Amino acid sequence: MGMETLTQLDMVHEVPKVLIAGDWHGNTGWMHQVLACAARDGYKVIIHVGDLKVLWPDEYYPDFADYGGFTAELVADLERLGLVFIFADGNHDAHPALRALPLNADGFGAISDRLLYAPRGHRWTLGGVRFGALGGAYSIDRGWGTEGRDWFLEETVVPEDVAALGTEPLDVLISHDVPAGIDLDEGTMDVPEAIERESYIVRSLLREAVRNTEPRLVFSGHWHQRRTGLMPGMETRVHVLDKEFKAGNLVTLDLSTLAVEEYKPV
Repeated sequence: MGMETLTQLDMVHEVPKVLIAGDWHGNTGWMHQVLACAARDGYKVIIHVGDLKVLWPDEYYPDFADYGGFTAELVADLERLGLVFIFADGNHDAHPALRALPLNADGFGAISDRLLYAPRGHRWTLGGVRFGALGGAYSIDRGWGTEGRDWFLEETVVPEDVAALGTEPLDVLISHDVPAGIDLDEGTMDVPEAIERESYIVRSLLREAVRNTEPRLVFSGHWHQRRTGLMPGMETRVHVLDKEFKAGNLVTLDLSTLAVEEYKPV
């Protein structure tokens, strides 16, 4: 393959380790801190579980033609530091804009050569590890926001997303919400019962996806807490990552062993 046809993912396919990140919610301060530390410590790839909040409506003209704010600063940092950033979608992401992105040769939605959206059901291989993405979640704060500005109908996982992921085995699944079967401290977010039921529909679909693909690891966010547990009756370990500025927001994944260690950007 000639250099002129190499994608960013081709250029980093032999990296020994990657960073996995939980929710950032468009926080520029945390983003700058993490990326600077990651580059200093030799990382080349960061994988994000969603609620990154790029392409958010308040960064844009109505047609999403030009971006600014958090997205522009993230793109600039990635280019300056030589990092590749892959992310799934969360509930607090601009779903119409993400779905309208052109796909690059690796099947990612390309915001830039280095900022890559993994659509639901997308699969890729990095360092010999088989990754899959199944983003999406139900916004528990819908009642305080406006559809199309603060939340989007496309945010929730649907059966078609599970079908798109398929049944071929995975090593790592990147989701935003947490599969049903993993205990959570739901009191940290004070979820009303009706919304908890809606959220559980998404979690049940993610459980189905995990059963279909039997990954060794799942990385999720959404619930703003750091937890880990085994899927019932399976050997799949789920890592729930905390939000920005929290100690449990970042972990290192060794691609040769699939070992997971906490990472602090200091």
